[in-house]
Amino acid sequence: MNTQFLESLENLLKQRFDERPAGSYTTKLFESGPQKILQKVGEEAIEYILDAQIAASNALHGDGKISDSESQNADKQRAIYEGADLLYHFLVSLVAQGWSLGDIIAELERRHQTGK
Repeated sequence: MNTQFLESLENLLKQRFDERPAGSYTTKLFESGPQKILQKVGEEAIEYILDAQIAASNALHGDGKISDSESQNADKQRAIYEGADLLYHFLVSLVAQGWSLGDIIAELERRHQTGK
């Protein structure tokens, strides 16, 4: 797993937030404001959940074992695609509010250390 990519993406989003290049989808999101961005995060979360549920239910045989057919792989790929959209829009929401992925990671580390 390459977490450096997420850091690079976050840095690019911060740059887009500051520079607002014309024609950029990210610029359009930032200019729509935090509430619209959060609405988009919610929409993407719902799309991910629905596709992940389909993938999960279609992946199981009646005996509870996971199958690996071509259609189930397509279901998985749709869920992954929506997961990427969700993560992207989540990062946009963090940048728009002046927060960072580091803030989220620090909270996860804190929870891990305290056993929450």
